[in-house]
Order: sequence, then structure tokens, then C-alpha cells
Amino acid sequence: MRADRTTPAAVVLTALLTGLLAVGGCGATVSNPVPASAPPSTPQRPDPVAACTAQLTYWADQDLRGAPDRGFDYQERGLTGAQADALADLVAQARAQGGALPPDWVAAQARERCTVIVARPPSTAGGWP
Repeated sequence: MRADRTTPAAVVLTALLTGLLAVGGCGATVSNPVPASAPPSTPQRPDPVAACTAQLTYWADQDLRGAPDRGFDYQERGLTGAQADALADLVAQARAQGGALPPDWVAAQARERCTVIVARPPSTAGGWP
């Protein structure tokens, strides 16, 4: 009779231990390995022309609508020297046309300028003296 009582306990204990070992044991973690064929996830870089266009469009809008001047220079605005020159030209042309700008004019002009800026080879000249 004694064997009858221990047999169910032994079966339960064996089942529990087998289950624990199948999921990684006591306190062990099981990680699902990434298949070797899956490429690592890398964030997509924004299109440089689109990023430049968004910057010039934003700052041109700020300048043209007369937003309070916070004294930002081109670096504080996140612009390169070429982008700052393009922005100054764009704003000057927009002001010369007065208030009769078509709705997409600023964005189209910014895109044209950014296409030229991005196409230029990077400067190899040194920075500040």
C-alpha cells in the first residue's frame, strides 16, 4: 500500500521536473535565438533632401510670419552654412514677392535649393582656423 501512495507523488514530481527542464530549469532564462538569416534591424536614415527641405521650410515660415526673433544663428537652427545661405535667399525672394505667394512656393523653392546643396560634394577644407 505504501507503494501506491508514493507512486502518484513520484509521477507528479517527475512531471513537474520535466516541465521545469523543458522551459529552462529553475530560474534559468530561455532566449529565442534570432535566425542567422535575419538582418539586424537598423533605423532608416531620412532622405537628406527631404530633411533639408523640412528645415528650410520651417525656418522660412518662422521668418516670413514674423515669429519673435530669439536670436538663433544658423547653427542653433541646425543648419549648415549652405542651408543658411539658401534660407536667406529664399526669404529675401519671398519678401520681394509680397503676400502673393502660392501655398507651396516656399516648400518648392526649399526643395530646389536642398537638391543643389545635397548634390554638392562634401567640403574637405578644414574648419575654423
